[in-house]
Amino acid sequence: MAKPPSSLARSRQGKVPPRLDRRRLVLRFRALLPSTRDSINFAVAKVMKVAREAGCIASDVADVEIAVREALANAIIHGNEGRPDKMVLLRCYGDPEDGILLAIRDQGRGFDPAAVPDPRSAERLELPHGRGIFLMHELMDHAEHRKGGREVVLYKACHAKKAPKAPARGGRR
Repeated sequence: MAKPPSSLARSRQGKVPPRLDRRRLVLRFRALLPSTRDSINFAVAKVMKVAREAGCIASDVADVEIAVREALANAIIHGNEGRPDKMVLLRCYGDPEDGILLAIRDQGRGFDPAAVPDPRSAERLELPHGRGIFLMHELMDHAEHRKGGREVVLYKACHAKKAPKAPARGGRR
């Protein structure tokens, strides 16, 4: 199978990593979760509360929920191989002026995110899996894998007064 021409590692080139004032980052919660599917719902409920408190509008909250579910599922199922004796560390920071920042780390072997096939390629379009990393990058303002693929950092600017998006091609100048 040929590797798609555009890798997921380059799919978000236009996104600038968040420039957060570290002095203002407030840890809203930290959780050490067993690698069970029940942990996903528990953690997502906590993150959604922080997202709403951080001023996220409804569409942002939905984006955060999907991205966090995917990140936790990847950490539990792929990273920790579903072993409940292995833990997932979730740190969640939130601020009404900055948005929400999450770090999710597993105890697995890690992986190379650039080697993950693009789910938009013709041979992968109808597969029932393989879209999690792509969705994280598409739904969040910043998504980055660290620590050899064992940690993902997600950021969403969650405030109603977002900077306007660039006009679509062919639009007014």
